[in-house]
Amino acid sequence: MKWLIRLAVLAGALFLVWRFAVPAYAGERLRSAMIDAGVQENVAGCISGRMTRQLSTLQLLRLRELEGDKRTLRDWVEAVERMDDRDLVMVATASAALCSTGLGR
Repeated sequence: MKWLIRLAVLAGALFLVWRFAVPAYAGERLRSAMIDAGVQENVAGCISGRMTRQLSTLQLLRLRELEGDKRTLRDWVEAVERMDDRDLVMVATASAALCSTGLGR
């Protein structure tokens, strides 16, 4: 019986990490990558925040495929469009457009 309780506690802890820590980490990596690409800090924070809230954890982890040199926000959006994930493209382009114009939060 004790092993069952321990297993339940472990499963709960893993769920919390997967649900909250992984997206937060992915969002911070996304924000810092955009800043490194020359995006303003407030715009990068806005985009990563919107994407973290609207995308699944697996989609956020797929963004690691975008690592590399991106000099502008447009380069970054074009790289996302090549990923062949419709939801990811829609959220990324909408977030980039809204945040870069000041309409997004």
